[in-house]
Amino acid sequence: MKLYHYVTKGNNVMDVGLLSISANPNADIGYYTKRSGRKTHKGVCVWMEKCFKGRSRAIRFFTTPLQWTKKSLRIKELIDSCDLFELNLTRLVKDGFVEAVYLKPSVFDGHYFSMESREKCLRSGADETLIKLKSEKDIDYKYHQTWDICDDSKGLRMAPLQYYVLVIKGGIIPPKYLIKIG
Repeated sequence: MKLYHYVTKGNNVMDVGLLSISANPNADIGYYTKRSGRKTHKGVCVWMEKCFKGRSRAIRFFTTPLQWTKKSLRIKELIDSCDLFELNLTRLVKDGFVEAVYLKPSVFDGHYFSMESREKCLRSGADETLIKLKSEKDIDYKYHQTWDICDDSKGLRMAPLQYYVLVIKGGIIPPKYLIKIG
């Protein structure tokens, strides 16, 4: 099983591994300072752990590489400014690194969001409602991401996208589980 993650170009992932926020004191925490009201790396990590145990050691992954459309140039900017890494999830699980798996469904997925809860989520600025899965075996690789719902004019950031969050033992995925794509 493979998953995909983006890291800003000029990174050292293949030397030190893929770092969670807790393992990276130089992480860009701007998005989380807005959500948490915390101003420091430590404060954000404490807030994340109050969300759920292991949240600060978690890393976001997609089941396929991102795609952009004319309406989602922010996704194009992300793709262009980052390196894409492929994770060998099977090996990572086998070696005991994965403590938990969470699904972040698209806010447009009627299975998880009623119209009322979707509107409440979008009004609050939250785009990360996470649902704990039983195991990595519950990752839906057949889910068809609808890329044309990603629309910069609506300011939804990652809300339309489905992705997964893996809680990682120690907060670092060693380079041997990763392949840099392209």
